[in-house]
Amino acid sequence: MLIALLNPTIALALGAAFLVLWFHQRHRPYLAVLAASYCLSAPGFLFQYFTLPVGMVLTKLVSNICFTAAACCLSSAIVARYGRRVPYIGIALTTGGGLAAFSWFMFVQPDLTWRILSMNFGFGALSLLVAAELRTVRGNGPTEKILFVLSLLSGLNFVVRTLIVVIAHGPFPSYDGFYGSSYWTTALLSHALLSLLIALSLFSAAALDVMKALKAETHTDPLSGLLNRRGFEERAALLLDQCAKAKFPVAMVLADLDHFKALNDRHGHAVGDRVIADFAAKLSFATGTRGAAGRIGGEEFAVLLPLC
Repeated sequence: MLIALLNPTIALALGAAFLVLWFHQRHRPYLAVLAASYCLSAPGFLFQYFTLPVGMVLTKLVSNICFTAAACCLSSAIVARYGRRVPYIGIALTTGGGLAAFSWFMFVQPDLTWRILSMNFGFGALSLLVAAELRTVRGNGPTEKILFVLSLLSGLNFVVRTLIVVIAHGPFPSYDGFYGSSYWTTALLSHALLSLLIALSLFSAAALDVMKALKAETHTDPLSGLLNRRGFEERAALLLDQCAKAKFPVAMVLADLDHFKALNDRHGHAVGDRVIADFAAKLSFATGTRGAAGRIGGEEFAVLLPLC
């Protein structure tokens, strides 16, 4: 009974943790999807042990629908976290195919072993799909590499482990003794381990997001959207170092807005703020991503541009 409650307890705890994170970071909807994923997997495991009033067959179907929905949410959230377009068609084909095959071997041609293979192969294909999406992600820190490896391991777990156990200890004619089998024991333990590792990676990614946002706030002027003096100095130092190593020349431009105080006095601070924002937008567009543009004083601006 304790092992029966292991995965649901882990799933609910992780779901609650991601939900709390989402409440504090509403602008990151993938956190809410992660919470839904882990919360959906909890009843999936519980319904493997406890039968609903509708009977055992429909209870197993509901359990696997929960697993499928949880897998869809988890894969979508991971891909969305790294700015990739969610492959909804691929997710639907892999999980829908697995669930359709499960239903066939449940209602049309009952066979427990093929139901196991159908669901595991579907989830394995989904894991490899996520790994393929993460393979092209660059510049988001170490977490995407960790999740890429975990996605590959998850795919191998669903496919290779299942095949090895089914060949070595199968087939499984019925549910009698199934929950004490080597297949179910390894499935529970591997799922618990991978769930924790994936969740820890995603928690780390969320923490990195917060740190990046805080750093951006401390280095960005809120009115102009340009770097503030501190941010400009740090970015300029980095650019100068890179250009010195590459032996590229650098141009430095200092500018201020003439008669800005008179404009403020005559037309009001709202107009002055709009002038600063408009001028900053033009500077940012002209600088692009190669250089650095900053507001270093009230109406004073600086631009550093590598000439390469």
